[in-house]
Amino acid sequence: MIDPRDPTLEERLRRRTPEGRFEISDIELVQSVRQLDVLGDYDGSRRLCEELVWRSALEFQRHAKGLAHRPDLREEAIANMTERLLREVKDPKEQFITQNYIHAVRCICVDEFKRLLRQEGMLYQRGSGGRPLGRPRHVPSVLIEPLQPTPIDDEMPPSADVADARDDYEQMHGDEEARRILSYLSDALDKKIMVLRALEQFKWDEIAQIVGRNERTVRLRFEKATSYLKECLAKERATYTPARQML
Repeated sequence: MIDPRDPTLEERLRRRTPEGRFEISDIELVQSVRQLDVLGDYDGSRRLCEELVWRSALEFQRHAKGLAHRPDLREEAIANMTERLLREVKDPKEQFITQNYIHAVRCICVDEFKRLLRQEGMLYQRGSGGRPLGRPRHVPSVLIEPLQPTPIDDEMPPSADVADARDDYEQMHGDEEARRILSYLSDALDKKIMVLRALEQFKWDEIAQIVGRNERTVRLRFEKATSYLKECLAKERATYTPARQML
């Protein structure tokens, strides 16, 4: 365990090996944070957490670069990444971050960046050229007015009539299409992981606990299943003949 009161700690934290790596690795810091929390040394734990945040700052900034035109959202994304990192560092059940720290940080960055885009109604599907396709996947809550009209005797002015951002008819057919696509997966575990992650938005550690696998296995199975479904959909498009071409 790293001693946070070691007078040479600051120097050791900055010292690098001939290969360019930190002499005290990120994984050692994570493990020491958890050990210090168990011992109740929260000041020492906080100091090592600050070091992990400092080391991860470049990844946070790089992944939030796409929001350079919205400094407020960019700062929010970085704050969310930092909070998520510290939560996973301090969670003893979170094992993936102690096996491949930098990859875990990058996954955190991607997850939090996409979550913020989805929250703000800025997450679009993109074509091969990188251009947005169709409508965003989510409508920001601030743009959605309640469907229930304001009572006449209410002091507030009546709300405008707007379309429901979550149309029941569209939602029903979306659910049916999702089930149809997932039917390509023959493995029940892969299908369950896809549903929990892609449709129900569970976190990786929650999914791992539900299915009884470690987080690394869950992530790998999700990535493989996603690639397989993309191939299946590509074959669908290649073999599909529009009805007007058949006339």
